[in-house]
Amino acid sequence: MPAVHDLPVAETGGDPRLQAAEALIARGMAEGVFPGAVLHVRQGGQIVHHRAYGVAQVVPERRVMSPNAIFDLASVTKPVTATAVLQLWERGTVDIDRPVVEYLPAFSAADKEAVTPRHLLIHTSGLPAWIRLYLHTASAGGAIMYICGRPLQAPPGTQFEYSDLGFIILGEIVSRASGLPLDRYIAGHIAPPLGWQWTRFLPPPDWRARCVATEVGNEYERLAAGAEGEGFAWRSGVIVGEVHDGNCHYAFGGVAGHAGLFGTAEELGRFGQAMLDGGRAAAGRILQEATAAEATRDQIGPRLGTGVGLGWRCRLGSGSLGTRASAQAFGHTGFTGTSLLVDPARALVVVLLTNRVHPTAPADSMAIDTLRRALHDAVLAALE
Repeated sequence: MPAVHDLPVAETGGDPRLQAAEALIARGMAEGVFPGAVLHVRQGGQIVHHRAYGVAQVVPERRVMSPNAIFDLASVTKPVTATAVLQLWERGTVDIDRPVVEYLPAFSAADKEAVTPRHLLIHTSGLPAWIRLYLHTASAGGAIMYICGRPLQAPPGTQFEYSDLGFIILGEIVSRASGLPLDRYIAGHIAPPLGWQWTRFLPPPDWRARCVATEVGNEYERLAAGAEGEGFAWRSGVIVGEVHDGNCHYAFGGVAGHAGLFGTAEELGRFGQAMLDGGRAAAGRILQEATAAEATRDQIGPRLGTGVGLGWRCRLGSGSLGTRASAQAFGHTGFTGTSLLVDPARALVVVLLTNRVHPTAPADSMAIDTLRRALHDAVLAALE
């Protein structure tokens, strides 16, 4: 592995056609939506834009953003976890249409026998969106058992509810079915074909200088928890090189199916490119072409009012992808200010990584969502 300050990826500079997109990033920084960002754009399999803006950290010291900065990808972890599940599906180790209880028997509690991994992948399992698991248990095993004991909010397949809990269970299925912890599975089966060197869970301490800062402590979660969180041992100081998500950090030690992955814009772009190319990466396949097509196809359509693939958000119902994206477009976003858009109709991959939760996490996510939509539209319009 190369030295921390010796990453060979160079800034390609800015494509002059993307001046409107760059102006939106400048406006986002000026209006306090985020202190810094990296924009990475590929078209036709070539990097056409790779540039950093603003700062990676504001307090207690100011650090300029690098094009090769390492970000907490937050929920952009989810499509990577989904890829692991789909690899096991291809090998016959997991059947995404068989009950979850076949892989995790404890999941049978509270009448959840009918839930399948497909339900979890498309957020129609009936599980709640989120629970502060760390206030109920301090261990990964305890957190899994707590989810297993929760009742469903709706019968499987009848309601869309974007659920971190579902992807936590998917991460556990990967571990149990493969015999490897989720981070080791991804390091051994997804990272090598993509040539990932800087995308992983639990970045080591010597990567800290390259990691982008997130929140000061978990102030947003502490305030949101209110009386329920009184007496909890919240983190203090600026979070750098350590997962921001409270459940992933406190309950799972930094490795979970819904969050915890760190990476660079360029390496996340490789993942998007592989999905655009039908699962084919530079050093091998991450998925077979038919599986990649199934993963990025809308699985529920207008029936439940949104567009969802197997671990992906699809154009229908996903405003963050922009109004100009084609019907085949797919992508994902993350709470820390991260996003990935893939538009097959334009052979286009757009990665926007920001540190919108630094130094504090805003309660309102509308500003970043509005900017993402406008930026995606600006890129799509420029690269028609």
